[in-house]
Amino acid sequence: MSFSLAPGLLIAMPSLADPNFFRSVVLLCAHTREGAFGLVINHPLDLPVQSICEEAKIPWRGDSTQKALCGGPVERQRGWLLHPTTKRFEGTQVIDEGIGLTASRDGLIAYAGEPEGPYKLLLGYAGWGPGQLDREVLQGSWLDAPLEPRLIFDTPRTSMWQRALESVGVHPAHLVEGSTHIH
Repeated sequence: MSFSLAPGLLIAMPSLADPNFFRSVVLLCAHTREGAFGLVINHPLDLPVQSICEEAKIPWRGDSTQKALCGGPVERQRGWLLHPTTKRFEGTQVIDEGIGLTASRDGLIAYAGEPEGPYKLLLGYAGWGPGQLDREVLQGSWLDAPLEPRLIFDTPRTSMWQRALESVGVHPAHLVEGSTHIH
């Protein structure tokens, strides 16, 4: 492909057999000739955010059952905080209008202090080598969709895959295998 799908969303198609991406919605942050970087935003880990904060010696003020998300199968020990750009932390990268990403301790401290905010704590990421994502999209493994901050921050993770599909006019029951690229 001679264009970038980032920033945007990738929606896993039913034909994608990799269990790391079953019914996943990926926030695609970067897509260049060198490869692509994204974060799965709807797969929970069996790891409470409180445990992560305690390990980092940061007081947690939220729900003890709140889980971190699995951002992808690569470097699962690496943490990312997805947040609205109304707040900025050291090293915040603006992915798109309204969506920021940081790996800073300052971001985790702010999240732990205001856990009801529209933050997402993710461990790991999804990465693709040169041309790999392009081939997967052409093979029909992924449907690309425009980025929508409300979908990311306001949609329950259990309905995110279906709502992402519906945002581009696709009903999950009508999916068939094949090429899925939409412009």
